[in-house]
Amino acid sequence: MDQQKFLEVIQVQRHDFLNHLQVISGFLQLNKPEQAGDYIKQVIADLKVISQTAWVEIPEVTAALLVGFNEAAKIQMEMLLKVDTKLSACALPNTEVGSALEMVLGHYFTSLSLSETNKRSFRLDFTESPGKYTISLGTQISYIADPLSLEKGLAAVQERLNKFGGACEQTISGSNLGIHLDFPKMKGR
Repeated sequence: MDQQKFLEVIQVQRHDFLNHLQVISGFLQLNKPEQAGDYIKQVIADLKVISQTAWVEIPEVTAALLVGFNEAAKIQMEMLLKVDTKLSACALPNTEVGSALEMVLGHYFTSLSLSETNKRSFRLDFTESPGKYTISLGTQISYIADPLSLEKGLAAVQERLNKFGGACEQTISGSNLGIHLDFPKMKGR
């Protein structure tokens, strides 16, 4: 885990928290309780998305997700997160699962074209099936400025995961790009 990036997450969250309090205070001072209420509802909705990071029972994955949210926000990109598993019986060491996700997100962000001006987003889905867990990143191919660099980076993730029986693969379907991390479950789970 890049500790500097994680410290940045903490600093940004502190700044955002103070900013939210100032905005709410401003609406109340201007006697605009409806706007304050609407603003609070939006903040709650945003926090619900980020709170999904804590559902995963691997702290290194939670940290990688928080850094991912922060990195996405820096480039005005929305990270859509859906967590349907806690990864509680993952056979890989926690550090390897967290590192694999951190590496994939890092390679994804560095391969992006920042010239896109439309609202951009990508999905991260955590799913479970018999014998394995999967973390899938879904995005538009058009967002990728350097596909060779991304492919090379993902090959390094695959090489690392091979040692533990995991996998990293890239799929293309129409205009969609998928990056899938597979982690085996512990025997008998």
